Amino acid sequence: MASEAEVPLVSAQRICEWTVRITGLVILVIALSNLAMWWLPPLRFIATWPGIMIMRANTALGLLFSALSLLTWLRAPRTGPHRLRTLAMTFGVFVTILGGVSAFQDLAGLTLGFDEWFAPATFPEDQANRIVVAPGRMSLNAALSFFMLGLALIGLDWSLDIGRVRRVFAAPILAVLSALPACFALVGYLTGSSGFTGILRSTNVLLHVAVSLVLGAMGVLALRGDRQPIRRILSQGAGGTLLRWLLPGSTISLIVLAWLVGKGRSWGLVAPGEGTAFMLFGGLILLYALIVSASRALDVQELRARDAWSALREEERRNQSLLKTSLDAVILMSDDGAVMDWNVAAEHTFGWRRHEIMGRNLADCILPEPLRELHHQELKTYLDTGISKVIGHRLEMTALYRDGTEFPVEFSINAVTSADPPMFVIIIRDITTRKNAERALREAKEQAEKASQAKDDFLAALSHELRTPLTPVLLTAAELAHDPLVSDDVRNSLAMIERHVTLEARLIDDLLDLTRISRGKLHLKPEPCDVHEVVCHALGIIQDDAAAKSLTLSVNLTARASRQMGDPARLQQVFWNLLKNAVKFTPEGGTISVHSFQDHEANTLVIEVRDTGVGFPQERADQLFLPFEQEKTNGSHQFGGLGLGLAIAQAIVHLHGGTISARSPGLGQGSVFSVSLIAQDSISLIHDHPAEEKSLRPPTGQSLHILLVEDHEPTRLVLAQMLRRAGHQILTAESIQQGLELAQKSDSPLNLVISDLGLPDGSGLELMQRLKAQHLVPTGIALSGYGMEEDLRRSREAGFASHLVKPVKFEQLQQAIAALISE
Repeated sequence: MASEAEVPLVSAQRICEWTVRITGLVILVIALSNLAMWWLPPLRFIATWPGIMIMRANTALGLLFSALSLLTWLRAPRTGPHRLRTLAMTFGVFVTILGGVSAFQDLAGLTLGFDEWFAPATFPEDQANRIVVAPGRMSLNAALSFFMLGLALIGLDWSLDIGRVRRVFAAPILAVLSALPACFALVGYLTGSSGFTGILRSTNVLLHVAVSLVLGAMGVLALRGDRQPIRRILSQGAGGTLLRWLLPGSTISLIVLAWLVGKGRSWGLVAPGEGTAFMLFGGLILLYALIVSASRALDVQELRARDAWSALREEERRNQSLLKTSLDAVILMSDDGAVMDWNVAAEHTFGWRRHEIMGRNLADCILPEPLRELHHQELKTYLDTGISKVIGHRLEMTALYRDGTEFPVEFSINAVTSADPPMFVIIIRDITTRKNAERALREAKEQAEKASQAKDDFLAALSHELRTPLTPVLLTAAELAHDPLVSDDVRNSLAMIERHVTLEARLIDDLLDLTRISRGKLHLKPEPCDVHEVVCHALGIIQDDAAAKSLTLSVNLTARASRQMGDPARLQQVFWNLLKNAVKFTPEGGTISVHSFQDHEANTLVIEVRDTGVGFPQERADQLFLPFEQEKTNGSHQFGGLGLGLAIAQAIVHLHGGTISARSPGLGQGSVFSVSLIAQDSISLIHDHPAEEKSLRPPTGQSLHILLVEDHEPTRLVLAQMLRRAGHQILTAESIQQGLELAQKSDSPLNLVISDLGLPDGSGLELMQRLKAQHLVPTGIALSGYGMEEDLRRSREAGFASHLVKPVKFEQLQQAIAALISE
């Protein structure tokens, strides 16, 4: 790692980039402008201007390739093979060849004609021709500078390791050497000493050539500003500050002093022997002044450094305090995976003391064997490419305690990109408690789901067991009620039995509907319907119960937009529940009124059911729609029921996109239940959704060959008897095996199978599948005490065309048979 004194300035990289851009562009402009005068004769008149000398064509080409190489290096990646790096080196090769061949000709005293390949040796207006040793050839000074500058551009990243710790790069040394002849020339031009403008045995270096070569050397140094000497010049420490003062200051001071001495000699103010004394004395004075100024700058820099150091120490103390009090393990890791720091929480988390783990490989100490190789590979990938699936992400994984015990952790690793070489901060949190809580919650949730499923299964089984014995009772009561020999009193009793069996079935349906609602599986079968007709049907159902309590029914259905897209059966269930509750909670002689109206502001159809019953406190209005919530008087359950009707009604209304609400002035003052449905255009409703009418009666005199499979003997006997009276041929069975045998031995083909689903040797679903597979029956009707959506779906998949839920009225069975015949 670099020492603090050599840390570059924040803006150093940007300074270097702009230096390369500016020097490259300036050299490019100088080279192109001179080449233009060689290659475009109309422009050569510029050479006639006083003081204008044109550099040789090969010199201009050398500068052109130097500029192109600098600008290409600026865009090329720093490492690895790349076409831009190759192109930049190629330009440098051209510079080296131009300088090397020209220097070889001068040193060997040869003329190879190389200088005239690119342009004529001279032209009449060429004022520089008089100082050229050989036609078209650059000076030896310039040739040597180009040769070393070209080598620097070719070997920008060449280096030599000295010992084990020091690496020396060739490019900065070559760049400085290439600038020396040009610097001598600049001093000569500034001081008026012509001897400095050409050294060795060469011709003078032109001023703009000297400037371009110095700029080229500066560009090479700036290309790698993170290396010496630029790194030290731009560093934040005292050394960098001193260099930034002394290097430009001393250079400018001596040049200005030399220029003044030269001018003084030309004006006769300085004798020939006095120049050296003036240079020495004046140089010392300027150097002392520069050192004093630099010392003041160092004092300011030192003061700022102390303030920054104090702030840094304070920040470090705060960070250390946070690290010590942090509940998370915070670890600092080097780029080779070694532990560089380890806080107190890390000691508690992993059991390693700080002094014990410092310098050890982190992955080998805290990761299980399968994860170690992944850690090493991801670290290497990140260092090579800057991309990783692990670094910069938060992961959950398994870690190791010192004794080898595994435990779950939350692991995040982030790179400190400002460090050189990069370091990594790792934050690890022990999530054993959280994982235990998650396991307990599990998703507990599994137990709750099992309990919920057990409840649903229990309700379904209870429904089946309650419905099955009701079927023969309902069928027998209906059959006897149509017997002309039965007296009116008995017929009334049979109607009462049928009504109460139907009520019992309705209570069972309510339980199943509540299960559907809780599982989000209560579905509608929408079709065009008239809400007023639905309300009237519900009124017809409760009319006898209302008459038995001498209740007055007032009906005023005046709303115009009463047609809706809805499920008429479910809407009837809503209004039947509301009317049934009104009858239940209204004392004898009371009044129940039903009316409808349009709420034009809300664009809704509203149906209200009012009663003069027991009422309720208004603060209990919302609780009435909770399952199993019942109104109690004096703490007693005197009205009966399960308290499911309003909860189911609310769910059905919400599925229709409507709302249901309750209000009451108080106990003993009656109540009002309002159902609001979105009003719809009855004309477009009828046009878009025409009602379909289907005949539900079988063709007169048509007899079917039916296989009836039912293990409940009373149901089987009654159903078989009623089907035979309806004119059908019936085979009866009580199990799957018996049903298959009868179907296989039947003298005539079967038209239909009517089967219970719960049979002693399997399911009626299996029976239907086997009958259809053997082409023994084309279709079937399922009878079951199970009526959930899943039960209906399985029936359809098995091949049943219809699924009737017990208790079944014979009219329902006839309608199902008629529907199959009509298809």
